[in-house]
Amino acid sequence: MKYLNLLMVALTISFIACNEEENDVPIVATETGSLKVQFDHRVGKAEMKLSEEGSTTYAYTDAKGQQFNLTRFGYYVSKIKLEGPNGELYEDEMKVGASAEDVKGYYHVLESDAASQFITLKGVPSGKYNKVTFTLGVDEDGMKDGAVGGVLDPAEGAWFWNWNAGYIGFIMEGASPDSPQEEVDGGGFKIYANSFAIHVGGWKEVEPLEGQPKKFTNNVKVLTLDFDADITVSPKLGPKAHIIVDALKILDRGEVDFSTTYAVHSPVLGKPIAEQLSGAFILDHTHQ
Repeated sequence: MKYLNLLMVALTISFIACNEEENDVPIVATETGSLKVQFDHRVGKAEMKLSEEGSTTYAYTDAKGQQFNLTRFGYYVSKIKLEGPNGELYEDEMKVGASAEDVKGYYHVLESDAASQFITLKGVPSGKYNKVTFTLGVDEDGMKDGAVGGVLDPAEGAWFWNWNAGYIGFIMEGASPDSPQEEVDGGGFKIYANSFAIHVGGWKEVEPLEGQPKKFTNNVKVLTLDFDADITVSPKLGPKAHIIVDALKILDRGEVDFSTTYAVHSPVLGKPIAEQLSGAFILDHTHQ
């Protein structure tokens, strides 16, 4: 009888163990958190401060010794992606529609709008992350030839050229005494003397007709920045990545001379500037 009881106990333990082995990985809903990305605009070591249009006070000096001020500065950010050391992955939702509520994943970052310089990514799977990738500009992929809302709506101030040139992905405007720009009063608009305007856009390559100069090129850039340390996202931890955007690096690396480069308003003209944009975005540090 003692032997029979021991056998029954052994069989019971074996049965329980088998069932536990089959169910040792419980199905649990993935926890999520948020991560904030801050874009901090600088001119060299100085905080960026915009001047009024027409101002002849020049707060900054480039590597050539040319004085200048800034009256407008901004860009589009889209397709944000986070990656981690253990295969963690988050891709910001991308969506285009006719209303502002239908547009997701596109951000218009402006020096004139402090709130726009902070992008909060929600629904990020819990885990560690060590790099961020984003598109600088608006890619043609996913766009529709028709009405678009929100930050992509030209009627609401979106920087849109046309369906060959696409959106202006980056703008830097200001004034310099070295700029030969003459004053223009168009009735409904005004261009001030000695001003400059650098507009970098273009979202596809379009070959020109025979004998015609090239006008359209793709200036959309994809940037990947490594974090200074692994950061953890969880329902209780919302870290921040601090990115510095240095306007001086764009001017100096691009060897911009205000005496000749003061009116950039086409994709081809903006190509040399576009090639320098990646060097101006610097991951300064992260906050856990």
